[in-house]
Amino acid sequence: MSNKKKILFIVNPVSGHNIKVKLEDIIPYHLDLDQFDWSLKRTQQQGDAEIWSREAVIDNFTVVVAVGGDGTINEVARGLVGSKTALAVIPRGSGNGFANYFKIPKDPIQAIGVINNLSLKKIDTGRFNDKLFLCVAGVGFDAQVAYAFDNHHKRGFLSYIQLTLKEYLNYKPATYHIKYKDLSQEVIGLLITAANSTQFGNNAHIAPNADIADGKLELVVLKPFPFWAAISIGVRLFNGTIHKSRFTETISIDEVVIKSNENTVAQVDGEPFSCQNHYEIKVNPQSLQMVC
Repeated sequence: MSNKKKILFIVNPVSGHNIKVKLEDIIPYHLDLDQFDWSLKRTQQQGDAEIWSREAVIDNFTVVVAVGGDGTINEVARGLVGSKTALAVIPRGSGNGFANYFKIPKDPIQAIGVINNLSLKKIDTGRFNDKLFLCVAGVGFDAQVAYAFDNHHKRGFLSYIQLTLKEYLNYKPATYHIKYKDLSQEVIGLLITAANSTQFGNNAHIAPNADIADGKLELVVLKPFPFWAAISIGVRLFNGTIHKSRFTETISIDEVVIKSNENTVAQVDGEPFSCQNHYEIKVNPQSLQMVC
């Protein structure tokens, strides 16, 4: 009977369509085979990754590797939360916000090297109503852009920027009622984002001071701003100073209830969905093992 640790690679074949390297060709040469017995599955439909990660927990796998973007990572994590089986990542997405936070290399060989080290860290996860998130969740403009991007025929950072500008010209901010402990306030927001880690993806840092293992979420309200301030806001997103803008307000929370004046589009880890106008957001501290 083998004493090796079992590791499962779950690959989203739709992610990384420009990547020609097949994992099956490099795993035997770069994974530490003295340490691991490996297997690999490719998703065919939404939900496969969560089912297989849950089965891996039951079968005492040490690691499940999500090979894809933030949406794939989120789906794998759903099956691992609260278990001893650790999440690892080989990034193949458009934004790669989760992998960027942990500085996991995009090069698959280097990412496998991170896995070989098997350095484990317990991290927090978040809940937006009944949905898990690892990086960010929210309502408003970012969710609308995520929806547009999800239905766009082109991927990549340039397409994301173009869609952002297009959506901004037509977007109308909503009114939100925020209740956190004894604090209750009404705000007009371009977006409201609960951040477990620092960024949306592509190194756009919506919450530069967020810490994925501190038992808190950063709730960021981006208020409507004049068109002339758009360039400054964009620069601040990418240089890590958005929290210093007079158009943003940030509070550290463990849970919060938000109501809006209309039903809207929301997003968790960049995946958009239609949502009612009542949002309960909370952190689940130290709930996921991560290989980093």
